[in-house]
Amino acid sequence: MPTPRLALAFFAVPCTLAVAWSAGCGSNTGNLFNTTTQGAGGNSGAGATSGAGAGMSSTSTVNFTGVTGTSGSGMGCTGIQCDIHACSGGGSTTITGKIYDPAGKNPLYGVVAYIPNSKPAAILSGASCYSCSDLYTGDPIATAITDATGSFTIQKAPDGKDIPLVIQVGKWRREFTIPSVAMCQNTALPDGMLALPKNSSEGDMPNVAISTGSADTLECLLIRVGVDPAEYAPGGTGAGHIHIFSPGSGDPGAPNTNPPGAPGPTSLWDSTKDLMKYDIVMFSCEGQETTDQGGAPLSMQSQQNLFDYAAMGGRVFASHYHYAWFNTGPFGSENLATWFVNDTGIANINGKVVTTTWAGTKFQRGQDMHDWLANVGALTNDLLPIQQSRHNANVAATNTPSQPWIVQASATARAQDFTFDTPIGAEAGAQCGRVAYSDMHVGAASNDYPGGQGKTPQGCGTGDLSPQEKALEFIYFGLSSCVTPNNMVQMPPPPQQTQ
Repeated sequence: MPTPRLALAFFAVPCTLAVAWSAGCGSNTGNLFNTTTQGAGGNSGAGATSGAGAGMSSTSTVNFTGVTGTSGSGMGCTGIQCDIHACSGGGSTTITGKIYDPAGKNPLYGVVAYIPNSKPAAILSGASCYSCSDLYTGDPIATAITDATGSFTIQKAPDGKDIPLVIQVGKWRREFTIPSVAMCQNTALPDGMLALPKNSSEGDMPNVAISTGSADTLECLLIRVGVDPAEYAPGGTGAGHIHIFSPGSGDPGAPNTNPPGAPGPTSLWDSTKDLMKYDIVMFSCEGQETTDQGGAPLSMQSQQNLFDYAAMGGRVFASHYHYAWFNTGPFGSENLATWFVNDTGIANINGKVVTTTWAGTKFQRGQDMHDWLANVGALTNDLLPIQQSRHNANVAATNTPSQPWIVQASATARAQDFTFDTPIGAEAGAQCGRVAYSDMHVGAASNDYPGGQGKTPQGCGTGDLSPQEKALEFIYFGLSSCVTPNNMVQMPPPPQQTQ
């Protein structure tokens, strides 16, 4: 059978190609940034060429003085943009590092690292049809993006003291201060210093709604990825960034918070307005098709609410039996997949990461996912071991909106994970929402609730991620990012040029 084709989907971050530019601004203007530390620094400077690691700190705010300079070459510049200097032999000042998940365990792919020239704008909570340029604010003057090893290299960086650094993917954002960057040298940041925020005191996070179920444990995936349990709250309240809702089916074994979160049918997918409060909505498998209030099958209105949410920039992560959202109703008319209703297909299988298009050419984003999984030790003999796999969807070349990412190695039409971007059928530049459907369960490989199903998050297991959970981590942070076509080479946002 042909291998999956290139399509629009989700492992994307910045929108446009980087702009090559020559920075020849004049003399060092000194320390332009006053920082407020959060106590995250103090690590040794081992591995930092210029000694910048010592005392490096995480910051909640960076105050910009608005100092303006003029380059020696006559080109206008402002702020620390004027501290970018030309180097002999065509070289430049560089900053290198590696960015990890909030747990500090797995390096992450596709995270942007940049030097801002002004204070980054506040990140607004809730879904919206934003572009990549809307996210990376603060007039970036030097930018990079992490590769499959989680590493980045910022070229043409400013030199001097207290250089601000922002790391960001989607609405996950954290700010740091580098004490010193040496001119025309590389400053290697200490390994383990850069990680996405665990909680709101460390930085910005998306608002996430999770409808739980007794057959999967998506809510525990975020705990082991490193999210602070204090960020969890009952669904419908204003506290925290992770809101837990009870499932539509009334699944008696579904985990919940204490006090319990509100029912999803009445407080989450009852209206598009309630859904739009959240950047990401996650549906954990309930062991049966989810329902509306009272056990009734999902209504056309409920399905329409989710359809509209995704079309307006919402992100959806759906597990197993949540095909009920997609095989009928407005999603059902979009030729997303061939659906197999109630086909549980429980088995331990090997998954294959899709690295070629239907036409047989290289699918670079899939190759990046493969290389990342290999880097974090998730592959065995180049395949992903999946425990208790399910089978609900076949994705073929005729399913034009959808892009498979992981398929069953022995039956490549059987998609273990696939995505599609929304509004479905719109031009690539107009798509700003994203849906991921997965038949890989979290709880299948982790024994998430060692004491039995119960309260979340305190009952969640805290061990390392299993191979399939590492794949789900990659999918989750890709889902968090802004939407760009998969046939684009992944690039950082272009740096601001001198005037």
